Amino acid sequence: MRYNSPVTQLVLVAITIILATGMRRLLENYLMQWTPDNENLGYNRYLPAGITACFSGFIGIFLVNLIGFRYIFVFYTITNIIYASSMFVIYQHGTSNFHTGAMILTIIGYYPSRVATLVIVLAYPGEKWKARALAAFLIIEYLATTIGDTITFKSLGHSNASQRYGFALAYLCVSCFVPFIALGIAPSHQIVRNNGVYLLSPETNFKTEVRELAKLFISRHMLLLLPYMYSYPMLFALANMQLPDATLLLMFDIGKLFILFTGQLLDVRWASRRVRGIVTCSLMIVFFAISLGTTTAVRIYKYDLSGIDVTWSQDKINSFVVQAVITQQHAMLMAVLFFAGIVTGMVEMFGYWVMGTLTNDLKSSARFVGTYHSMMAIGGLVGFRVGKGVGVFHLVTAGYYTATSLTVISFALIFFVVRRIPETNNWSLGSIAAGHNLSDSTSDKSAEIIATVVDVKHHHTHPSQV
Repeated sequence: MRYNSPVTQLVLVAITIILATGMRRLLENYLMQWTPDNENLGYNRYLPAGITACFSGFIGIFLVNLIGFRYIFVFYTITNIIYASSMFVIYQHGTSNFHTGAMILTIIGYYPSRVATLVIVLAYPGEKWKARALAAFLIIEYLATTIGDTITFKSLGHSNASQRYGFALAYLCVSCFVPFIALGIAPSHQIVRNNGVYLLSPETNFKTEVRELAKLFISRHMLLLLPYMYSYPMLFALANMQLPDATLLLMFDIGKLFILFTGQLLDVRWASRRVRGIVTCSLMIVFFAISLGTTTAVRIYKYDLSGIDVTWSQDKINSFVVQAVITQQHAMLMAVLFFAGIVTGMVEMFGYWVMGTLTNDLKSSARFVGTYHSMMAIGGLVGFRVGKGVGVFHLVTAGYYTATSLTVISFALIFFVVRRIPETNNWSLGSIAAGHNLSDSTSDKSAEIIATVVDVKHHHTHPSQV
């Protein structure tokens, strides 16, 4: 494989993510002996971490488009070393102050690197592999989380500190090696496809990025996509309950793996790209309806709570309620978490896939992806803070109604976007998002455009200079 080929670069990014994010997801709860749950830990354990996540997607846009992939990944892997060191410090000195700061620093590094990863996954693969590549990269996190949660639940109360100390040391050693892999990630303007075509990555500056981001927020496609980005994370956070149960959490994680099927559905050429998108969107709506129905059934079920003592603290009452829900509706909760996992994975992946159909400009992809990241984080944080402390008896709230209604509307809006996507991105070196209003019939011009770029490439001139 050529060093500057998309496949080689995807492999380097995958190895970096596996050894950085994957290892952290795998070992974090185990090393800290945190009980895994199905809530966002950044919102649950430390509010500044959630707030940082809300801004990191927008920051990632400027970092990707102005600094480049290599330095983003190198910085993230260095923050990962610091985070691994903070766990080591806990075992050595018993203090967690350093760990709290390291966690914030890691989040600052993680989210821009995730924006960079998803921009690469949208830009580098050919169109017939785009959805499956998205699924594969998302699965790295999902699978590492699933395995890590399983290990943690089995080890709670059984593992000894010296054993965890050994894993922390191994994690630190591996983390120190990863930045050297990240250094091998090439700048986007050097990537050349097998047919000789460079990736579209025009030159930009800070002023241009601010202007283009402002224009993007008033564009038709972004206005249609914004409710989709924000609404489901808010609803999930509002409707969700902390369920520290190994079987239930495993069902949630397994449900997320459904994106492997989603990737096949979107990529395999059994119909036009527009039809594949419409069918997948319809399937996502069906699973959402099932998830919402089962969640509502569990929430409004009349539980036996006669054991509550009025002298208990609110935290103890909430803990009793959660255990009553788990005990009395365990089978139904398995269905709830399984379908919630399916919808959570599909919503995230389908959103990225749709954005990938709107542009083949790497800079525009970064603006879409970074905005999507931040809006999901904002929706989740708002939902969690609004619903914090709301028990099983208070499902029907204004916030829940609002989030449910907005999610339903957002699915309708993204359906309209999917109906307008072209069959291929190759018809233009620009993008729909940039304002082109071209029909599928114009795709016949792609051969002429590609031939032009190939000719430019052989004259050693970057296509952005044409």
